[in-house]
Amino acid sequence: MLKVSLTIAAAALLAGCGVSTQQEVQMGQDAAQQVNAQLPMVQDAYIQNYVNALGQRIASRTSRADLNWQFQVVNSDVVNAFALPGGFVYVNRGVLERASNMSEIAGVLGHEIEHVVKRHSVKQMEQAQGANVGVGILCALTGVCQSGVAQAAINIGGTAVFAKFSRQDEIQADEGGFNNVIRAGINPRGMLTLFQKLLAEEQQSGGGGNVSAWFSDHPGTSDRIADIQRMLSQTPASTLNGLATNDSGFSTMKSRLAQLGPAPRVQGQ
Repeated sequence: MLKVSLTIAAAALLAGCGVSTQQEVQMGQDAAQQVNAQLPMVQDAYIQNYVNALGQRIASRTSRADLNWQFQVVNSDVVNAFALPGGFVYVNRGVLERASNMSEIAGVLGHEIEHVVKRHSVKQMEQAQGANVGVGILCALTGVCQSGVAQAAINIGGTAVFAKFSRQDEIQADEGGFNNVIRAGINPRGMLTLFQKLLAEEQQSGGGGNVSAWFSDHPGTSDRIADIQRMLSQTPASTLNGLATNDSGFSTMKSRLAQLGPAPRVQGQ
């Protein structure tokens, strides 16, 4: 069972204060320490460095480039990704295994980065009431409360709280992520092709399998696909054609990924 204590933001709320950037970062650091200790991480340095470098490339061109961004790969074949407050982003091995090119991974990272840029979790905290706000937000971010990245439960004080980002938050993260990857010189078509791939797999599996967590934690995927298609249609072809879809490190990363043993089963999965 994944036990996470998020006391700083909750204390700030109970005191009637908003969550400052310093509190946001501290909360993210505290949660990341526990996530890193309790979720299995991919130990291959090349894979981790590839994803971190790609994430840094995107995050460094956002309005929150000053955060100490960190990107890590969770050793789970469940398809999912999440971001903790303050710039701690996690992507599951299952996402990398399904990606056909660099731009598809970039689309996922750009989306999660935008949740941090927009401070979606912090805004939920500022609007929430009660002592269970911390666990509720972490559930929303990680999805571990119900068949998410670790398929484990978050429990604080014996009470598990379930929460999610709204469809509007997800649309904002898509639209911001779309622009994030363009600013990084990456083709945003990868967002569309990966979403389409995951939707096809979800439909084929009948709502089960390793992609179900993605749809549970990222609601409204069909509508969001249409929104991404709209944004692509409004972007000049000359602009899109000048953006990168792949890079020299992708094939090496995929090769090393294929050499890993089976992903471990996490308690509760």
